[in-house]
Amino acid sequence: MRSPPLGYDLPMESHKRPDLEFDLWAWHTEGNFPKDQPPEQGYVHIGMFLAWLIERDMLNPRWVARAAVQPTIASMREAAVSPCALRDVTDGRLGGDMMTADAAAFAGAYYAPQYGYTQDWRRVFGKAADKYAVPETWETYGRIAPVIDFRYAGWVKSGKPELMDMPGLLGSLLKLWRSRRRSKP
Repeated sequence: MRSPPLGYDLPMESHKRPDLEFDLWAWHTEGNFPKDQPPEQGYVHIGMFLAWLIERDMLNPRWVARAAVQPTIASMREAAVSPCALRDVTDGRLGGDMMTADAAAFAGAYYAPQYGYTQDWRRVFGKAADKYAVPETWETYGRIAPVIDFRYAGWVKSGKPELMDMPGLLGSLLKLWRSRRRSKP
């Protein structure tokens, strides 16, 4: 994934800025976006994070009401539509105004470009992530959601810092991933 434009990595006060854009579909489809991928692929990683927020009831109820997305959210909870079903409704954005205060604080600590979520996305999906070739499926969500859960739990356990200590969590995450892999039939 390409890094967002300069100015995106604002001070760690991001959870206090509901107008902050954590990610935007257009940032990924401009410039060197792979010609062999449909533009919708530039949103997949954003949609998966948004699906995680939905599953954890971490969307701002005022935003949900204002954007009139409740029917789509209900369909997403039932996996009746794609985990990226809100792409067009949100104009492909992931903004602080869409989240609860706790979710925005977590996103500010974890979703920083070239750091937390972006690096975890690459670790889970490898070369497919860099080529924007990760499928827009619930299986994809099933692979990334436990990683986000792990990061969220670590963030809470460490006192909800403004920026996560990623190296300290990486070793634990790898152990968790390896143990889950061994336990699969």
